[in-house]
Amino acid sequence: MAGAHGADSLGRGRSLAEPAFAADTGTADPHVRLLITSVAAGETPALAAARDLRDVRLLTAVVAVLDAMDEAGGDKDSHMAVVSMVNERGERGLLGFTGVDSLAAWDPQARPVPALGRDVARAAIDDGATAIVIDVSGPQRLVIDGPALTALADNLDLPAVQALLGVALAPLTSDGWAVANTVDARPLDAGVDVIVQLVATTDSHPDGRLLTDVAQQAAGLISARPDIHRLAPGGIGVTSDSGADSAG
Repeated sequence: MAGAHGADSLGRGRSLAEPAFAADTGTADPHVRLLITSVAAGETPALAAARDLRDVRLLTAVVAVLDAMDEAGGDKDSHMAVVSMVNERGERGLLGFTGVDSLAAWDPQARPVPALGRDVARAAIDDGATAIVIDVSGPQRLVIDGPALTALADNLDLPAVQALLGVALAPLTSDGWAVANTVDARPLDAGVDVIVQLVATTDSHPDGRLLTDVAQQAAGLISARPDIHRLAPGGIGVTSDSGADSAG
């Protein structure tokens, strides 16, 4: 079921239009469509795809909504609205499209409005939607919801993540031999949003422990903390001078 929401009020005033797309022809990026197909086939995790879609141009659908008719039954007053869909549970998903062809396949009369994937996700969340439905009429439909939607929105509260990581890793760092530094990994194309860098303060631990052992233990402690992963759904990695471990 489709519904329309005022373009001026979507995302509590957040604008979807970006001047950077002034020369955009609306053609779909074939790499983006391959990515969506790979997610649908189970070959690519939804969280990984969400990270990749943050900087991808998507199109939202804007349609004319009739407010009033004149005495002859014609259009007297109307406004433009962004379209979303509502499922049988009453959950709303904002529509997004990879190109003007997939938009036209859904509604030839809809007007495309370009925006980066992260901005579409942020607008959807701000407006109370629980998902983004990409290319609802094909060529390949993809629903981004749950942690993947949060990851796509790219709203990382790094200080909050750092505080929780400090508590979680305290059993490993309290003796002062290893220090855990938290780094925003999003500019690094590291496959995760946050990296915990473990650094030894001396050459060797009194009990012979290796830094790689500490890194593995740290990854386990972080993996056991769903509250941390809710704040950093794009993933957390753990690195040491001798190797790396993933915590999700």
